[in-house]
Amino acid sequence: MNYNVTIDMEGRGEFSNYIYQKLEQCKEGYPNYLAKNKESVHPINMMVSNEEQKWMGGISSELYWNWLEINDCWVYEQYRGQGIGTELLRTVENMARKRGADYSMLTTFEQRTKKFYVANGYKVVGEIKDYFPGTNFYTLKKTL
Repeated sequence: MNYNVTIDMEGRGEFSNYIYQKLEQCKEGYPNYLAKNKESVHPINMMVSNEEQKWMGGISSELYWNWLEINDCWVYEQYRGQGIGTELLRTVENMARKRGADYSMLTTFEQRTKKFYVANGYKVVGEIKDYFPGTNFYTLKKTL
C-alpha cells in the first residue's frame, strides 16, 4: 500500500474539522451511552460580581451523565482567602448532585490550586511528573 503523510505545524484548520466530524460519525455507531446521549452535556457556569458589577471570579463546569467536570475556577487575587472559591465550588457541586451527578473531576498543574481542591475533598487520582519542566499535572476526583 502506498500513501503520503503531510504535516501541518500551523494550527487547526480544515483537516482538524474533518477529523472531528469523522470521529463524531464513529460515535454514532457505538452502542454505548455516549453515542445515545450526545446532547447530555449541560454547562453550569457561575460568576461573582462586586457592588460595581465588576467580576471578582467564577467557575466554568459541565455536567454530563453522572459527572461534574470543573473546567475553570478562578478568583481575583485580592478576593482570595475570603471563601469565594469554596462557595463557588460547593454551589456547583450541590447543583450537579441535585441533577444526578455522583462524581466531580478536574485537572490542574498548580500546587496552590491542587491544595485548594484537596482541602475541599478532592483526591489526586492521576499525576504526570514534569508535565512541563518543574511542574506536575494532576487529575483530581471527588465523590459527591
